[in-house]
Amino acid sequence: MRVLKSIFILSIGHLLMDCNQKTNSEALEVKTEHVIITEEVDDVLPPPPKFISHFKTLQEWLFNICDTEKPKKPISNYEFGLFEAKDDYTLYLVGLNRYEISQDSSATRVDFEPKNMYFFLPISVYKNLARGQILERLTSQLKDFTMTDKFKNSFLAKAKSVTTGFKGEIWHNK
Repeated sequence: MRVLKSIFILSIGHLLMDCNQKTNSEALEVKTEHVIITEEVDDVLPPPPKFISHFKTLQEWLFNICDTEKPKKPISNYEFGLFEAKDDYTLYLVGLNRYEISQDSSATRVDFEPKNMYFFLPISVYKNLARGQILERLTSQLKDFTMTDKFKNSFLAKAKSVTTGFKGEIWHNK
């Protein structure tokens, strides 16, 4: 009976010791931190209802902006974007600056909107093109514009870059 009692006590003791012992994963406690970097970006609104563009060509619109507009503060990037609707494309231009809010947060703000910031793409010129063809044609025309004297002598050429929301950078200040 004493042997049986000893075995029973030893078994209970062994069980208690096992329960108190930490596993390897518990013993190696690893502390991790998750850092989330956030960036706020201002939205650009589409043109108001019944908006009328007074320009017949992309070049006419761009030249008008160069001749009549000027931002009140330095702009880091000018961006051309595109609003798309059924059989209707509207190009826009805004000036953007990026601001650091904290170590892991930044904001991109629209700091310049030209008075004539919208241009309706002429349906007669673009109606028979697929979306990809329209984007390629616009990108090509905008790149060609950055090589003109009008662009080179304008406020646009003082920025670090000119981009599109659909094809990325089209011009970079050297």
